[in-house]
Amino acid sequence: MKLRATRPTRQLLSATLCVLTLTLSPLAFAQAPSAAAAPTGSDYVVMKSTAPNVPPRVMQGVLITGMQGSRVMVKEGAGEAGYEVAGIQEVRKAAPPEFAQAQQLVESGDFAKASTLFKGIAEKFKGLPTAWAQDSTAMLGGLYLNLDKVSEAEAAISAYEIAYRGIGPSGANAAKARLAAAKKRFAEAKGLAQSVVAGALSRKTVTRAESQNFGQGYFVLGQCAESEGNLAEAMENYARTVAVFYHDRTVVAQAQKRIDELRQKGVTTP
Repeated sequence: MKLRATRPTRQLLSATLCVLTLTLSPLAFAQAPSAAAAPTGSDYVVMKSTAPNVPPRVMQGVLITGMQGSRVMVKEGAGEAGYEVAGIQEVRKAAPPEFAQAQQLVESGDFAKASTLFKGIAEKFKGLPTAWAQDSTAMLGGLYLNLDKVSEAEAAISAYEIAYRGIGPSGANAAKARLAAAKKRFAEAKGLAQSVVAGALSRKTVTRAESQNFGQGYFVLGQCAESEGNLAEAMENYARTVAVFYHDRTVVAQAQKRIDELRQKGVTTP
């Protein structure tokens, strides 16, 4: 009589395969390619090339967390580093929701609440080379002037000049002209404003920043004309701010207010 060993043999083979599977599985898992790291954010930074024929470094899917002095703070993965603005070629970052909210408050004439929102943005992002960061920093000084907070406006204008040194004399003079007018130094304000708007009406195209500066300049010229009793000339200058160079919404709101008040007095443009 022969005994069959089929079941023990099958059990032994099954056990052997199990051991091999447990032994090889970690090795197979370790050799599998790892998934790409998820983006940290939706921001985009391009550094300037460090040498001829060397392509610039591009950082996509990063998060710009704010400014520290002249450095743009960028979070990429688990790390965060600061990069000097002077070494950056391009930055893309969407404006925070507070920016649109502040603009709406300016349109409605609630300068106090708007200044609070713009201040929060400016404290975090002033110096960042984006239009909304520059606007927030610039508009803060204008809002303080609208609220008759001259000392706060002076500090905000100084901070704007330091943060955006590359704005050129026109932008600096526009802010200084508004400040001089707020201090009733109309002769000084007029001279600064005239230097700002020189040639503005003959320009075929202007940039957004230039439009903001021209709008401020004409608003100050309107204030100066009012101080001299030239109400029709004041109306004309205010109208240029509202209808032609309207990109600085804080000054547009003030210019429109002056137009409405002068119209009630029967004043018309020349």
